[in-house]
This record gives sequence, C-alpha cells and structure tokens, in this order.
Amino acid sequence: MVDYKKLYSIFVDEAMERIAELEGGLLQIEKSPDDKELLNTIFRAAHTIKGSSGSLGLKDISAFTHHMEEILDLVRQEKLSPDKELINVLLDATDMIKEMVESVASETTFEFSRCEDLLKRMEEMKTRQEHVIRTPESLRLSGDLIARSDVSRSPERSERDEAILKDEIASPSARNDNKKEYRIIFVPDPNLFKRGIDPSVIINDLKNIGEIVSIKANTDAVPMLSELNCENLYLGWDIQLKANKKIETIKDAHEFIEKIKEVFEFVEDSSEIKILPVTVPEKNMPLMGKMLVDEGIVKTEDVEEALKAQKKLGEILVEQGKVSSGEIEKVLEKQRNKKVESFKNSISSTIRVDLKKLDHLINIVGEMVIVHSMFQQTLQSNGNSTSEKFDHLFSQLQRIGKDIQESAMSLRMLPVGEVFQRFTRLVRELSASKNKNMELIITGEDTELDKGVLEKIADPLVHLIRNSIDHGIETPEERLSKGKPANGTINLSAYQMGDSVYIDVEDDGRGLNKEKIIEKAISKGIINSAPGLTDDHLYNFIFMPGFSTAESVTDVSGRGVGMDVVKKNIESLNGRVYIRTKQNEGTTMSIKLPLTFAIIDGLTVLIGEEVFVVPITSVVESLRPHRDDVKTLNEKGEAINIRGEFIPLVRLYKELRIKPWKKDPWEAIVVVASHDGKKCCLLADELVGEQQVVLKNLGTAMPKIKGISGGTILGDGKVALVLDVHGIMEKSLGY
Repeated sequence: MVDYKKLYSIFVDEAMERIAELEGGLLQIEKSPDDKELLNTIFRAAHTIKGSSGSLGLKDISAFTHHMEEILDLVRQEKLSPDKELINVLLDATDMIKEMVESVASETTFEFSRCEDLLKRMEEMKTRQEHVIRTPESLRLSGDLIARSDVSRSPERSERDEAILKDEIASPSARNDNKKEYRIIFVPDPNLFKRGIDPSVIINDLKNIGEIVSIKANTDAVPMLSELNCENLYLGWDIQLKANKKIETIKDAHEFIEKIKEVFEFVEDSSEIKILPVTVPEKNMPLMGKMLVDEGIVKTEDVEEALKAQKKLGEILVEQGKVSSGEIEKVLEKQRNKKVESFKNSISSTIRVDLKKLDHLINIVGEMVIVHSMFQQTLQSNGNSTSEKFDHLFSQLQRIGKDIQESAMSLRMLPVGEVFQRFTRLVRELSASKNKNMELIITGEDTELDKGVLEKIADPLVHLIRNSIDHGIETPEERLSKGKPANGTINLSAYQMGDSVYIDVEDDGRGLNKEKIIEKAISKGIINSAPGLTDDHLYNFIFMPGFSTAESVTDVSGRGVGMDVVKKNIESLNGRVYIRTKQNEGTTMSIKLPLTFAIIDGLTVLIGEEVFVVPITSVVESLRPHRDDVKTLNEKGEAINIRGEFIPLVRLYKELRIKPWKKDPWEAIVVVASHDGKKCCLLADELVGEQQVVLKNLGTAMPKIKGISGGTILGDGKVALVLDVHGIMEKSLGY
C-alpha cells in the first residue's frame, strides 16, 4: 500500500525549497533581466512543482503552477519582459502556491476559487505577447506531427493543415461545442526510464490544459517475458484530449497545440508525437439542455456549467437565514489563519546537510571502529598489555569522541543566508508602499548559526528592518535636502567573533532622536530627568513595551509593540541587542548570538549541597580574596578589590535562596564573571572543576527563573543548573 502521507511530506519539503528558489530568483531577475541561466532556474523550479504535484494527484497546485510556468516560458522566449508589474504578479502567484502546499501539509482544504483573481491577472500578462511581432516559426502549425526533426515544412503541407483546422472549427459539432478535442499519439523513446523520466507524469500534465476523454495503451511492442528488459519502455499511448477553453478561430487552435507541445517539450527530441484534430459528437445531456442548445438559446458549455454548479454550505445557510455572510467570512478567515500554524505542526523539521560534513563524520566513526578493535585485542592479550598501551588507546578514544561531538554539532549549523534572502522581498514591497527608494545589501550570508537559533531570529529581524524603513530612512526629498543620495541603504550583515555571531541591521537614515526619547520617557514616568543617564541607557528605552517616538501609527510600525518583542526573543536565545546611532547618519542594531547552545564549556561550583555551572565564556578568573580586599561601599553594596579594581560582589546563595557552607568570601571562592564589558564577583563555597556539559531546556513544567538559563546532567548522574550571568547581573546589580 502506498503511504501517501509520507509522499506528501516529501513533496512539501521539496516544494518549499523550490518556492524559495522561485521567490529569490524572481527578485533577482528583476535586476538582471538578461540572465538566461537564472531565468531557466526559475522555470525549472516552477516545472518541478507542477510535475511533482501532478504526479501525486494534487491537481489544483499543478494547474495553477502551469499558468505561472506559461508566463515564465514566454519570458524565456523573449515574448514578455520581466518588468515590475509582471514580477509582482509572479510573486503573488508564488505566495498562492505556498498556501496551497501548506494546506497539503496541514491536511486542510484549499478553496481554489481564491485563485481566480490571480489567474485573470496572469491571463492579462499573457495577452501582452500579442503586441510582440512573432516570427514565422512561432506561428507554425503543429496539426500533424510535433518533433524537432520536423521543423521544416513544405508550403503544401502547411496549407493542408490550415485547411483541416478550418474545416474542423467550422463543423456543426464545433459550433455546438467550442471546446475542441484532439487525438495525441505518443510513442515514447524506449530509453525514457533510463533518463529518469516518468511518462505517466507527462500524461498527467495534459490534465492541466484539458480533459482526457479517453486513453488507450499500445502494447504491440511489448516482447515475450523472456526477452523483456525492465529498464526499457515498450508502451505507447493513444490519447483523446478536450481543450478546457473555447476554440473558435485558427489562432485558438494554434495556441492550444502549442500548449500540448509544451507538455512534451522534454521528450520530443527522441519520441514520436502526433496531434490530430477530432470531430466531437454532441454530448449526452438532459432533454431540456439539448432543446435549449438546438434552439440556439444557450451554448453547450453553459449547460455543462449549470449542471456542475453546486451551492456551497455557507451560501445555503445564508439563504436560509441561519447565518449572515459576515459570520461566514469570519469563519473562513479563521480557517485561513490556522493553516500556517497547522502546517508548522504537521510536518517534521528537516535540515539540509553539506555532504562534506557527513563524509567527515563517517570517517571519524570509521576511526572509532578501528580503535574499538584495537581495544578488544589489547584486552585479550592475556595480561601482556602495558598501561602505556591503554593510555594511548584512551587518548585516541577521547580525541575521536570530541571530533564526533564537534562534527555532529556542525550538522545543525546552517548559513544565515537562508533567512537573509527572505528580506529582499520585504524591502522591495515596503519601499513601494512608503514611496521610498531603498536597497538591501546582504553580506556574510555564509556565516553559520545553529538551526534552533536561525529559526527564531527571523521575526526579530523583520521588526528591525521594518523600523529602519519606516523610522530610519528618509523620503527621497528629505535625503536630497540633507545632501544624501535619494536612494537609502539598509545593510544586513553577519560575522563571527569568538564564540558568538553578530548580525547587524544598519541604515543610513536620520538616526535616533535623543531629545524625543527623553521627552517620551519623562511623559511616561520612566525617568524624571535625563542628566546622569548615558546614551546607551537612553537608547535602550525603545525596547520597553509601548514605547514609541513615532508621531503617527502606520501599517508598518509606530505602536511600540515591536522592539520589546525583539529584545525578548533575542534574550530567549541567550543573546543581546546593542544600539549605535548618530544623528542624520544612521543607526545600527547589532544582535549578539551564541554559535550554539547545545554543548558548552562550563566551570562547576558548589553552593551548599547543589552544583551549578558557570559558562566558561563568561568567566574571567577565580580566586580567594584577602579579608582586607572585601569592602562595603556606601550605597553600592559589597565589592572586592582585585588589583585596584572594585568589582561588585553577588552572594549566589542569597539570589538562589540556598543555605551555604561558607558565607565569608575570604574562606569561600569567588568567580569573576563578565558580560558586555561589565564585571561581577560570584560567591560560591567551592570550585569543583571545568567540564563540557550538554545544555538542556528546563521545559514548561518549571517556571522561568531569572539567572538560570537551563540545566544539565553531570557525569555522576546529578542534575546541575546552568547560570545566566547576564540575568544574575540584571537581577542583583541592575545592569
């Protein structure tokens, strides 16, 4: 039995990758319209979605993508230009395909009627080609045989084909039913399977342009079982296809035949394909319908449409007065809003891995197997082994274990470019809506981040970029008056420093207005006056909930609900946001993130009966101070004099409410920790040692505790909590 759920899951993963290719490619082709290879890449992405959806019976996706593919093909043939209007339509179509794919993943029904407006817009795009002068080849009739080898035709044969079409279109049955039928004889290349092409997918593609009335398989070429080669294709097909649009003129026939040719374009070089017009007998229909058609009152397709028409549940309930149309629309909107969430929950999270990383991991595992064999031989050597031999083997196992750990962790690392590329479209659309000329420059897209961090960084970056566009970048007129270029620039960059990755969102706009921030802070009662506050302190007010200096609320920002979300999301990743700004020169929002938060090096300390881990990246040194170096400063609490520098003392047992063994710093141990250039002394009973620990989320069962970033299991099986130095500083010292 075919596991369709698994097939759909594979399709969704592949389709989402192709959709990303489509969106990124469309945004690039707008800037580089002459890039043929890029255009072919975009076309292949659409063709892949169409083919794979068609092969799984997802007719709506396949049919809709086919219309998009037709436009892309016209661009490839230089019959359409990829201008802004056309790109807008194709981007909207890409969004619609994405919604359809999400509905497959979430197992919800997609209302294809929502595509009608986009289908009309795409049809309008296609009509543009009518204004392009066509070559004789583009108008060539393919009424008899479609094959690359048959490009040249005699005038006599062309005239004959034209005459056949004219006769067929003028026939009585054609007048009664304008949806013409064609007979397609398809004799594929016997080596089609070897080329990785499934003929059933090609046949299914015909359903996107018409209705398959009948199909017969030709088995004459199938050999005896003893002579059969399972890699060869012996079948041919005789297909009768009915056009899904009216064919009333020679031009309509040309266009439909061209669509049939497109379906077979990847196999026409080596296959025999014939297309013949067929006289269609009048369809059976109810007597009333037949009489209406005979009297010339209505057309055949009008009767067919009337027979197919069925009212939806919502329409029936509205007519019966059970619900209002507004209530139906609200329910439909809720259904649409739930699709994305259902999509996220319905499919497993996947990751693309560089093959080199996998090869490296396999090589290390191979080394481990060899050392394991050596270890077994040493144990079986009847006591002849020396301690040096065991030490050597343990040393090798330790090295291999560390290599496996690092290699396994690297599998989770993904380039930030996967997230960065999404914002090209965001900037493009907001530039148009705000009447501002802006360019997004992306650098450092190869910088890698842990997948877990990467998935959660997108929303904060959206807020930062939207704020740069709405508040930071000035209008072209304002920029010119300041002596700036009319076009604004947003730089999105990523780079690694030490064990952290920094992501900067930099604009060359007006910068933060310090006076407005102070005025707003005073009006909200946050401060009484500004003197004594540093710029950093003032600028960080913008991260407070409900704090906004915008003079008016826009569709992009201004409600003061964005920047606090940014700070909250970044801090949940053990990160930090920094602000650098200069009036009329621009603002840089810098995000500092850990490379990975799954395995960390830590310093283990004992407080009472409990063991805690201090991340080694936050540790400066550990010491036992002299009694005379411990001071109590007026209104500033306790501090320890370390080589002339007074560093605040934090008694961890008080913060964590644990009964300690030692309370005096000169008898206990002090760990000097730092964060963002600020230091503190953490008081603990004893220093246990340094070791690598696996950081685990405490889960929802345990409330969020400020100063605790997670937990870990030690070598002896005990659970230890991992300290968050920044949280401890903020809680106990106020910074």
